[in-house]
Amino acid sequence: MKAIGETGATVPGGSPDAAAQSAAADFVRRFADFWKWPNPERLDTVLAADAHLVAPMVPTAHSLTEGQAAFEELFELMPDLTAEVHRWGATADGVMIEFTLSGTAGGKPISWSSVDRFTIGEDGLATERVTYFDSAPLALSLARSPRAWPGFIRSQIRQRRG
Repeated sequence: MKAIGETGATVPGGSPDAAAQSAAADFVRRFADFWKWPNPERLDTVLAADAHLVAPMVPTAHSLTEGQAAFEELFELMPDLTAEVHRWGATADGVMIEFTLSGTAGGKPISWSSVDRFTIGEDGLATERVTYFDSAPLALSLARSPRAWPGFIRSQIRQRRG
Protein backbone atom coordinates (compact mmCIF):
# COMPACT_ATOMS: atom_id res chain seq x y z
CA MET A 1 0.00 0.00 0.00
CA LYS A 2 1.18 3.51 -0.71
CA ALA A 3 0.84 6.74 1.18
CA ILE A 4 -1.87 9.17 0.14
CA GLY A 5 -0.79 11.12 -2.89
CA GLU A 6 1.36 8.30 -4.21
CA THR A 7 0.29 5.82 -6.84
CA GLY A 8 -1.69 3.04 -5.21
CA ALA A 9 -0.15 -0.38 -4.86
CA THR A 10 -1.75 -3.68 -5.65
CA VAL A 11 -2.94 -5.46 -2.54
CA PRO A 12 -2.68 -9.24 -2.26
CA GLY A 13 -5.42 -11.14 -4.03
CA GLY A 14 -6.07 -8.45 -6.61
CA SER A 15 -4.58 -7.67 -9.96
CA PRO A 16 -5.92 -4.26 -10.91
CA ASP A 17 -5.22 -2.98 -14.38
CA ALA A 18 -4.37 0.64 -15.20
CA ALA A 19 -8.06 1.61 -15.34
CA ALA A 20 -8.71 0.06 -11.91
CA GLN A 21 -5.65 1.85 -10.48
CA SER A 22 -6.89 5.14 -11.89
CA ALA A 23 -10.43 4.58 -10.56
CA ALA A 24 -9.01 3.71 -7.12
CA ALA A 25 -6.82 6.82 -7.05
CA ASP A 26 -9.79 9.02 -7.98
CA PHE A 27 -11.96 7.36 -5.34
CA VAL A 28 -9.31 7.83 -2.61
CA ARG A 29 -9.05 11.52 -3.52
CA ARG A 30 -12.84 11.94 -3.14
CA PHE A 31 -12.87 9.87 0.08
CA ALA A 32 -10.13 12.04 1.63
CA ASP A 33 -11.93 15.16 0.43
CA PHE A 34 -15.21 14.01 2.03
CA TRP A 35 -13.48 13.47 5.37
CA LYS A 36 -11.90 16.94 5.42
CA TRP A 37 -15.38 18.44 5.84
CA PRO A 38 -17.69 15.47 6.42
CA ASN A 39 -21.40 15.91 5.94
CA PRO A 40 -23.93 13.11 5.34
CA GLU A 41 -25.35 15.08 2.40
CA ARG A 42 -21.97 14.75 0.64
CA LEU A 43 -21.86 10.95 0.86
CA ASP A 44 -23.17 10.81 -2.70
CA THR A 45 -19.69 11.88 -3.83
CA VAL A 46 -18.40 8.43 -2.84
CA LEU A 47 -21.41 6.11 -2.43
CA ALA A 48 -23.87 4.75 -4.99
CA ALA A 49 -27.60 4.99 -4.27
CA ASP A 50 -27.76 1.24 -3.62
CA ALA A 51 -24.55 1.02 -1.57
CA HIS A 52 -24.25 -1.74 1.02
CA LEU A 53 -22.39 -0.56 4.16
CA VAL A 54 -21.07 -2.87 6.88
CA ALA A 55 -19.23 -1.65 10.00
CA PRO A 56 -18.73 -2.64 13.64
CA MET A 57 -21.15 -1.23 16.23
CA VAL A 58 -23.82 -0.12 13.74
CA PRO A 59 -26.53 -1.90 11.74
CA THR A 60 -25.80 -2.71 8.10
CA ALA A 61 -27.05 0.01 5.74
CA HIS A 62 -28.54 -1.09 2.42
CA SER A 63 -28.71 2.25 0.62
CA LEU A 64 -27.19 5.71 0.43
CA THR A 65 -30.20 7.04 2.36
CA GLU A 66 -29.67 4.54 5.20
CA GLY A 67 -25.95 5.34 5.13
CA GLN A 68 -26.67 9.04 5.44
CA ALA A 69 -28.92 8.37 8.46
CA ALA A 70 -26.14 6.32 10.10
CA PHE A 71 -23.60 9.07 9.48
CA GLU A 72 -26.01 11.68 10.90
CA GLU A 73 -26.12 9.65 14.13
CA LEU A 74 -22.34 9.32 14.15
CA PHE A 75 -21.90 13.08 13.70
CA GLU A 76 -24.46 13.74 16.45
CA LEU A 77 -22.24 11.72 18.78
CA MET A 78 -18.98 13.23 17.45
CA PRO A 79 -19.74 16.48 15.57
CA ASP A 80 -16.08 17.26 14.83
CA LEU A 81 -15.20 13.80 13.48
CA THR A 82 -12.68 13.82 10.64
CA ALA A 83 -10.39 11.24 9.06
CA GLU A 84 -6.85 11.24 7.77
CA VAL A 85 -5.94 8.79 5.03
CA HIS A 86 -2.55 7.15 5.51
CA ARG A 87 -2.29 4.51 2.79
CA TRP A 88 -4.36 2.82 0.13
CA GLY A 89 -4.15 0.02 -2.35
CA ALA A 90 -6.16 -0.81 -5.45
CA THR A 91 -7.86 -4.19 -5.71
CA ALA A 92 -9.30 -5.89 -8.80
CA ASP A 93 -12.73 -4.38 -8.08
CA GLY A 94 -12.06 -1.41 -5.82
CA VAL A 95 -9.73 -0.11 -3.14
CA MET A 96 -8.66 -0.59 0.46
CA ILE A 97 -8.01 2.56 2.49
CA GLU A 98 -6.18 2.77 5.82
CA PHE A 99 -7.05 5.87 7.86
CA THR A 100 -7.46 7.32 11.35
CA LEU A 101 -10.73 8.82 12.57
CA SER A 102 -10.47 11.59 15.19
CA GLY A 103 -12.92 13.77 17.04
CA THR A 104 -14.40 14.41 20.47
CA ALA A 105 -17.12 12.52 22.30
CA GLY A 106 -18.52 13.95 25.49
CA GLY A 107 -15.85 16.64 25.43
CA LYS A 108 -12.96 14.14 25.34
CA PRO A 109 -10.68 13.48 22.36
CA ILE A 110 -11.03 10.11 20.70
CA SER A 111 -9.35 8.47 17.72
CA TRP A 112 -9.07 5.03 16.18
CA SER A 113 -7.48 3.35 13.20
CA SER A 114 -9.63 1.77 10.52
CA VAL A 115 -9.48 0.09 7.14
CA ASP A 116 -12.30 0.32 4.61
CA ARG A 117 -12.66 -2.11 1.72
CA PHE A 118 -14.67 -0.59 -1.12
CA THR A 119 -16.10 -2.18 -4.25
CA ILE A 120 -16.25 0.53 -6.91
CA GLY A 121 -18.87 0.52 -9.68
CA GLU A 122 -18.37 1.66 -13.26
CA ASP A 123 -19.59 5.15 -12.31
CA GLY A 124 -16.75 5.49 -9.78
CA LEU A 125 -19.06 5.25 -6.76
CA ALA A 126 -18.82 2.58 -4.07
CA THR A 127 -21.45 -0.14 -4.22
CA GLU A 128 -20.09 -1.79 -1.06
CA ARG A 129 -18.06 -0.67 1.95
CA VAL A 130 -16.86 -3.01 4.67
CA THR A 131 -15.13 -1.32 7.60
CA TYR A 132 -12.60 -3.10 9.80
CA PHE A 133 -11.49 -1.81 13.21
CA ASP A 134 -11.20 -3.01 16.78
CA SER A 135 -14.34 -1.60 18.39
CA ALA A 136 -13.31 -2.35 22.01
CA PRO A 137 -11.14 0.79 22.51
CA LEU A 138 -13.85 2.97 20.98
CA ALA A 139 -16.57 1.43 23.17
CA LEU A 140 -14.39 1.83 26.28
CA SER A 141 -13.63 5.43 25.43
CA LEU A 142 -17.34 6.19 25.02
CA ALA A 143 -18.12 4.37 28.27
CA ARG A 144 -15.56 6.53 30.10
CA SER A 145 -17.15 9.74 28.75
CA PRO A 146 -20.47 10.21 30.56
CA ARG A 147 -21.19 13.37 28.53
CA ALA A 148 -21.25 11.14 25.40
CA TRP A 149 -23.83 8.75 26.86
CA PRO A 150 -27.02 10.68 25.91
CA GLY A 151 -26.07 10.81 22.22
CA PHE A 152 -24.94 7.18 22.23
CA ILE A 153 -28.15 6.03 23.96
CA ARG A 154 -30.32 7.99 21.51
CA SER A 155 -28.40 6.38 18.63
CA GLN A 156 -28.90 2.87 20.06
CA ILE A 157 -32.64 3.46 20.60
CA ARG A 158 -33.09 4.69 17.00
CA GLN A 159 -31.21 1.64 15.71
CA ARG A 160 -33.43 -0.75 17.65
CA ARG A 161 -36.61 0.97 16.47
CA GLY A 162 -35.36 0.58 12.92
